[in-house]
Amino acid sequence: LLPPQPRPKKKPVTKKVAPAPLAVKKQVVKKVVNQLFEKRPKNFGIGQNVQPKRDLSRFVRWPKYIRVQRQKAVLQKRLKVPPPIHQFSQTLDKTTAVKLFKLLEKYRPESPLAKKQRLKKIAEAKAKGKEVEPKKKPSYVAAGTNTVTKLIEQKKAQLVVIAHDVDPLELVLFLPALCRKMGVPYCIVKGKARLGRLVRRKTCTTLALTTVDNNDKANFGKVLEAVKTNFNERHEEIRRHWGGGILGSKSLARIAKLERAKARELAQKQG
Repeated sequence: LLPPQPRPKKKPVTKKVAPAPLAVKKQVVKKVVNQLFEKRPKNFGIGQNVQPKRDLSRFVRWPKYIRVQRQKAVLQKRLKVPPPIHQFSQTLDKTTAVKLFKLLEKYRPESPLAKKQRLKKIAEAKAKGKEVEPKKKPSYVAAGTNTVTKLIEQKKAQLVVIAHDVDPLELVLFLPALCRKMGVPYCIVKGKARLGRLVRRKTCTTLALTTVDNNDKANFGKVLEAVKTNFNERHEEIRRHWGGGILGSKSLARIAKLERAKARELAQKQG
């Protein structure tokens, strides 16, 4: 008997990997480098190049008066503002305001220097023995809350101009209602400093025109018409219109997020 011969070992079957497709090489366009200009990239690490200028206004510790006025502006947007206060944010339109200030410019009070020179001329004339005829007093604009209030009550004021940024606002808060009651045209304009410049002061709360020259009556009539339509005749609308109640960007984003979540839930229930 022959001894049993060992069986030949099976070769392990290996899967051949498919050859990769021919890769299309992209043609790299070489940039033309100008040898005259050497590239020197900046390194902004510690002790290296000077740091670039950044806007650091957010991190500035502002003076208290600036912080207060900014917080006040934000509060006036957020809180609900009653109509008597909110009406001071609705000022006269630019074109009418320009016409009004051009007109008021003609009725500026006399400057101290001009007054001194006028009195000096009169005194010199009297010293020479000449008779000085009294001239008609020129019409000037009346300034100040007390003066203007008296003129409105006496119905002598033909037009009242109120500044929108008086602080405290209680000083002029009653004036629009008083003007409506007495039938006097009034308007609210931007800038107590702008009114102050007219009467040669730093600031001024209110102005009133009592008389106008014959040359200016046509322009004054147009301004009065615009003022009446924008303020006196809009009393009912102004009385009902509240201000404020404007949310910030974060609050609006949060509300929008909640709305989206509610919409998703509703879609899931219906789907």
